[in-house]
Amino acid sequence: MIDGLEKRVCAIYTRVSTEDQAREGFSLGEQKKRLTDYCEAMGFDIYGYYEDAGISAKTGNHRPEFERMLEDGKQKKFDTVLALKLDRISRSVYDMEKINRYFEENGLSLICMYDQYDTSTANGRMIQRIMTSVAQNEIDRTSERTKIGMEGAIKSGHIPGVTPKGYYREEKKLVVDPVASLVIEKIFKMYSRGYSHYKIADALNEENALNQSWRDCTIRRILQNPVYKGDYISHKCEKNEKIYEDVCPAIIDKDLWDYCQEQAPKNLKHYQRSKVYIFSKKLCCPSCGRLLGGKGTRKESGKNYYYYHCINCKINIEESKIEEQLMRDLNNIFEYDGIVHEYYFPLIKSKLGYKEKDYDKDLRILENKKNRIVDAYVDGTFDKEIYNKKITEVENDINLVKRMMLENKQISKMTFSREDLLVKRDLDFINRIKLPLLFDKFISCWNKSTREKKFDLVMDYIDNIELDIKNGQFVVTRINFRNSFYKNFKELFFEGFIDWDITQRTNYDSETIRFSEYLPEEKVEEHIKKLKQFYTVYNYPGLFDFDNRTLYLDMPEDNKLVRISPNVPVEYKNGYHGKVEVNALGVEKSIEDFPDLNVDLFDEIIKKMDEIKEDWQDVKVIE
Repeated sequence: MIDGLEKRVCAIYTRVSTEDQAREGFSLGEQKKRLTDYCEAMGFDIYGYYEDAGISAKTGNHRPEFERMLEDGKQKKFDTVLALKLDRISRSVYDMEKINRYFEENGLSLICMYDQYDTSTANGRMIQRIMTSVAQNEIDRTSERTKIGMEGAIKSGHIPGVTPKGYYREEKKLVVDPVASLVIEKIFKMYSRGYSHYKIADALNEENALNQSWRDCTIRRILQNPVYKGDYISHKCEKNEKIYEDVCPAIIDKDLWDYCQEQAPKNLKHYQRSKVYIFSKKLCCPSCGRLLGGKGTRKESGKNYYYYHCINCKINIEESKIEEQLMRDLNNIFEYDGIVHEYYFPLIKSKLGYKEKDYDKDLRILENKKNRIVDAYVDGTFDKEIYNKKITEVENDINLVKRMMLENKQISKMTFSREDLLVKRDLDFINRIKLPLLFDKFISCWNKSTREKKFDLVMDYIDNIELDIKNGQFVVTRINFRNSFYKNFKELFFEGFIDWDITQRTNYDSETIRFSEYLPEEKVEEHIKKLKQFYTVYNYPGLFDFDNRTLYLDMPEDNKLVRISPNVPVEYKNGYHGKVEVNALGVEKSIEDFPDLNVDLFDEIIKKMDEIKEDWQDVKVIE
């Protein structure tokens, strides 16, 4: 022991993290040797060694050896803690103050060999506090530099962590996997339609999707991951949580992601139903506001009847009554879904080289089927009622094929730009005028759709439906559309690429017509040019009064009004107001420009022969 220094019993504490060792080169062995040599030089006794390997001194980190050393010090097994530098003990001012208080309460001193101070003296304690502040400042600056670097990397698309399903990495950035992303889309789509995590996992396992096993917890993590809408959250569920928006390519839109988060409480109560209820989870009780549940009955005739009921108010609503009131709105949804989702994008793919379907072959098969039905009826295989039913079914199928043939010829001349959305809608409207047998009204299309298809449409586009009771009858008062549907439809409308029905009075009659937003004159001419490839259409000048909903138009009576649109930009402020000059698109009602289809001429001849027989059946033939 050096003269003048008291005899001390020391606990030697050493600590190193991977970063420290790489930066400073002080391994645990090197620290232990230097501190042991120091004790021998100073004449201090060594009680024991306490080593924490690979552990940072940040606040909150558990250091088992450090904790054991504090407990031994409390039991007076030594009186001094010896470390190489102060930052081996702590780099936090807050933590260091707690350690100092603990040392003072238990009569312990701290000596840091390289920092050259001893907390057993007032001067040593002052230096120790200054050095701790310096260490705290250094770690804060390092943290800031790391944070800035991390933020810059995330904003440039370098998303940390494991690569999420549906993506792969290219130059450290996430890239959408064209195959796996379809599974991700399906997961969000199914969940938005009310399927639980378990049901989605079961469905994917049954399909052997991506050749892997799916569990409900995997589905849950995917649904909660904002990466799929293009966002990233750092330090999630912590105080310093931060959201980075649009930093990676999105697989689904933000509205669908948000909707799935809102849907979670409802899906927790999901159970498998034996029947499909079109408006499941969409109808609200007019009395208590509770979501109505579905129930169904099967009559002796074999027909199913569907109802919605409130268990609180004991009321029942027929599904068919709701459908009747929603037909017009469902029409817009049905057409929008058919054009944008089921028609527009698949047609773009067909333009890129997808093989077109052989409709001629389908038509020949159906015609042969029809002939066999006629032969079976003539042979007495079944009665007239069954014959009429079967012949109607096959004729509907034939008309559908002819319709697809017509549309196939029409779309082959399109470029499939956004403008062609409006061309397609106008063609559909004109086709219904010209070819009513081939192009059924929406109600007929809706009735022919499966319940699953109807359910999917309602789930995709409608958030909920509000009802009221008037004169003892249930009335639909408000349809709250999904934000994604309303937003997309609204954007396409205001850009002039899609239309919406408005009820107005013409100088011919009171009717509901189609209205679209302003398009530049050259776009209107291009639009009419495309339609004239198929039908005789004209553009007539007109005047529309938005306040009185009256159209003033000089159009020949043998023309049918297709659609109107302003010929100048119109300002929209809580609706349109005043009188506006419009372009009115009209089409001749005649069928002279009937398109060249594979019409069954034999059927037409037989019909004409039947008419001739009826006209001449009473005429006597003179021999």
